[in-house]
Amino acid sequence: MAAHAEPLQAERVPLEHAPWRIAAEDARSAVDLPPFDRSAMDGYAVRAGDVTPGVALRVAGAVAAGEAADEAIEAGSAVAVTTGAALPAGTDAILRVEDAEAADGRVTPTAPVRPGLHVRYRGEDVRAGEVLARAGERLDVAKITALASAGVGEVAVHRRARVHVLATGSELLPVGAPPEPGRVHESNRLTLRVLGEHAGAEVVLHPVVADDPEATRAAVEAGLAGDVLAVTGGVSVGEHDHVKAAFAACGVEEVFWRVRLKPGKPLWFGRRDATLVFGLPGNPLSTLACFLLFIAPALRRLHGEPDAAPRFSRATLAAPAKPDDGRTTLLTAVIARDADGGLVATPTEQQGSHLTGTLAGTQGFVVAPHRAGVQPAGARVDVLLLP
Repeated sequence: MAAHAEPLQAERVPLEHAPWRIAAEDARSAVDLPPFDRSAMDGYAVRAGDVTPGVALRVAGAVAAGEAADEAIEAGSAVAVTTGAALPAGTDAILRVEDAEAADGRVTPTAPVRPGLHVRYRGEDVRAGEVLARAGERLDVAKITALASAGVGEVAVHRRARVHVLATGSELLPVGAPPEPGRVHESNRLTLRVLGEHAGAEVVLHPVVADDPEATRAAVEAGLAGDVLAVTGGVSVGEHDHVKAAFAACGVEEVFWRVRLKPGKPLWFGRRDATLVFGLPGNPLSTLACFLLFIAPALRRLHGEPDAAPRFSRATLAAPAKPDDGRTTLLTAVIARDADGGLVATPTEQQGSHLTGTLAGTQGFVVAPHRAGVQPAGARVDVLLLP
């Protein structure tokens, strides 16, 4: 799957819309930082050579942050400044307020100064044109703060993936609808929208499709308008499973079908041109598992993260765990932190892809690899944390 997920093209966006996205080009400072020589303290801008403790200097004016002195000061003078104020021409040091006594338009130093004392020089932090975020890096809070401070108003990032989502099944009821005999409430589209938007994608929900070949084909064709199409239900081999045939009719090339995974065995993956296509089992637990293991890494790669893979964490088992049916098994689990901050995972007593209700009290899955056998309490295992 990873081999088919190429980064989407770049777009320039205002910096305020760039947090957590991946830089498509190096982002460089627009200005020097600081942009001018400035005071690091409240006090007086002076010529260091004029300062002798006990000898008064004439106060020739004042400069606050955001202002600039009109002209250079004369020898034997000082200018009152606030923190962040631009240094008047001719000055080279700051005499702190606490190292001075002011009275009658004069200030008397009580401590010596040296050139450069309490001065922040132009460009000592960053020079204009310096790279603050490299292509391929995520624009986290630290980088956004640095770029904003460096006068950068917009950056190049990879475009957000457009994910189209549809669900198939004549038995499906809308969320919140009154119950009906033989029918179940549909949750997969909402789940995929929440997960997709959390991953930074733009999600388009399509109406539920009845178990009809022509209706399924038309819905699949409409869903292929985006970068990713995720279809839940209908990917198995039953009489009413029409999704695989619809993929073929729409020219979607199959890359693989079925994985050694529980829940999620019927997963189907293919592509048409640049559109990635996922056929997900209709079971809500399977949909969740397949998103975490396959769709989430694909979206991160589309968004510019070149080596994106499932985000496993490590935890200590509080109870034994084992795979089922010869497949790598994701076991719903209560996952908490111990006194040292490490993760501890306790698989729920009831396990099964049909037990959606168990999700309500869990924080993720314990991964039991298909060849692992029984892993005892105390073993270190991979876990998949729910967003």
